[in-house]
Parts: sequence; structure tokens; C-alpha cells
Amino acid sequence: MDTARFDRYLAQDELYIGNYGRQMFELAELITEPEAHEMFVSFAREGIEGEKAMHALLIDRFGIDTQVLPSPITADYNTHTQAAIATGSKEIGLAAMLPCMWVYNEVGLYILKIASVEGNPYREWIQEYGNEAFTEGVSAVLKLADSYAAAASPELRAKMTAAFVEATQFEYWFWDYGYYGFDRR
Repeated sequence: MDTARFDRYLAQDELYIGNYGRQMFELAELITEPEAHEMFVSFAREGIEGEKAMHALLIDRFGIDTQVLPSPITADYNTHTQAAIATGSKEIGLAAMLPCMWVYNEVGLYILKIASVEGNPYREWIQEYGNEAFTEGVSAVLKLADSYAAAASPELRAKMTAAFVEATQFEYWFWDYGYYGFDRR
């Protein structure tokens, strides 16, 4: 079985997820509502820990070399989310961070519908992003983002939309890089 594409993707995701976890803590510090703040602290701790454990298992299983440099897309995506958080706006920060978890959840749920996980070498990946707890977490974040957007001024909502759209484009490019191995932007 040729796993070169998955190997390339996971090596980049390993780089990305470490940064994403750190940024989740930074975003949590911007969120003043206690319940939402704790939700993001929990995502940053337990969620990222779970993803890192799944990564470690798959890296070992496939013998993936993670001693790679970030692709231009990985680096630019991390820069985008960091810049959104650096605005000091929980709304813009959340809008930039949301596509990663939402897209991964949608992909995990889709694969669970069409593929068998029994004997699937990617089973842990599929189950990580398509599981009920992850789906519930994403739903809670979507509700929070919607509440922020509903309360935002038209100008802030436009900035949220721009941060979200750009992050969603980075998600596409990130997956595209994993598949093709070069920046097709």
C-alpha cells in the first residue's frame, strides 16, 4: 500500500497541530465567558492530546518521518490564525480557528458513512474526527461563533467572515498539498 500522500499530510499536520493547540490556549484567554473559556482550555488540553496520541500511533505504524520543514501552506496557515488571535478579538480569532475543527469533523463523519473502519489502516484517524465527542465539541463551537456573529457590528462580522473564509481556503490548500506535494495556490 502506497502511503506517501498520507505520510506527507500527517507530517505537516503534526507540525500544524502543535501550533493549533498553543493557539487554542491563546484564544481561550480572549474568551471572557467562563463556560466558553473552559471549553477552549479543554479542547487545547484533552483534544490536542488525543490528536497527538493518534498522530503518534499512525506515525509509528507507517514509519512517517516527521523531521520535515513546514510547507509554505502550513507556515502561512499558522501565520493567518496567529494574526487573527493577535487582533485581540475573540470573534476574529474564533472565526479563523473554526474551519480546522469543522472541516476535519465533516471529513471524519463522511468517511465513517462510506468506509468500513474494521481493518482500515486509517481507522484511528477516522474515529478521532468522526466521533460523537468531537462532533459535539464542534457543534458547541459553531453555536458560540454564531452567537458572536449575531452580536457583532457589521464591520466586525465582515472581519470574522474574512478570517473564516481565508482559513477555510487554507484548509483546502493544506489537504491539496498533502495530496499533490506542492503548493498549487
